[in-house]
Amino acid sequence: MTTVVNAVQRWLLGLMLLCYVLAGAFPAPGERLRGLALPIPVGASALTLSMVLLAVMLFNAGLGVRVADLRGVLSRPVRLALGIAANALLPLLVLPVVALGLRTWPDPAEAEGLVVGLMLVLAMPIAGGAASWGQNAGANVPLVVAMVMGSTLLSPLTVPLGMHLAGRLVGPDGAGALDDTATVDLIARTGAGVFALVSVVLPCLAGVVVRVALGEDRVSRALPAIKCVNLVNILLLCYINASGALGQALAHPDPDLLVLALVLSGAVCCLAFCCGRWMSRWTHCDRSDGVSLMFATGMNNSSAAAVLAACWFPHRAAVLLPILSYSLLQKIVAGAAARPPRPGRRGAAAAYAKSG
Repeated sequence: MTTVVNAVQRWLLGLMLLCYVLAGAFPAPGERLRGLALPIPVGASALTLSMVLLAVMLFNAGLGVRVADLRGVLSRPVRLALGIAANALLPLLVLPVVALGLRTWPDPAEAEGLVVGLMLVLAMPIAGGAASWGQNAGANVPLVVAMVMGSTLLSPLTVPLGMHLAGRLVGPDGAGALDDTATVDLIARTGAGVFALVSVVLPCLAGVVVRVALGEDRVSRALPAIKCVNLVNILLLCYINASGALGQALAHPDPDLLVLALVLSGAVCCLAFCCGRWMSRWTHCDRSDGVSLMFATGMNNSSAAAVLAACWFPHRAAVLLPILSYSLLQKIVAGAAARPPRPGRRGAAAAYAKSG
């Protein structure tokens, strides 16, 4: 099983692209799965299958957290706080510039959707994948994991704040056509915080608690099966999230919108990684901590953003397109940035990898 899981992980980006192709060619099964819901309120919406899959993914991420590794990181809180703050504050600097530039776009409704979609993905906590990508580049992996946990715990606050900002940017003086401004405000008031708590924070904490309760030996033996379930979960969630947006995009082709979504997502993603690298130099981090800061700043939980967007904006392809684009592009940028460190410069990440 370990061999299969490792092979799937190496081809994960290609498999995600295949899921996107399937979602565009055969969107109907994904749309039906996305419509499945339990009569359990989550904020102002019901508990959907996508939310359950996201919760399972975050639970598995929590199972991978070693509490013992986090204790050493907490003894040096400055780097930890800087990474969390950089990831949380970047949307406040980037999105107003994007919204200002989109005021010249001929379709205000599309501009509004792009701003809201980018805000959704940037407001989400640091992606758990930042740890694995960072390890390949020689990052201080326990520090990245601590940043992921800290960002996740803050998400019930940061996600609603991000949506409040999006509501202002697409309001009367912003980029949008106002048709979904009320929806954005509703998400900010009642939906985003509860969603982040139920689908992101609680599952992740539950995974950490279960790991502590079961013990390291039992969890280590179960890790291959857990990774297998997680990979299937990620690909299924990718297909369900993409089915609505790509199905609409192919049914009503709009090449300009697709190109704009790709260009904006790519530019913002590269900017986020560059900001992390610049801050690591500005604060004179050692190499491992600097790489950790770069990946924490550059990678966001796009799966959570796609689930929230599919729940609240199923009829707006312009909202989901930048999220799906960002999901793929941040992995491409992370792969380019994750060059193995030179011999003798592996630091904490190499020691962590050997111990695992």
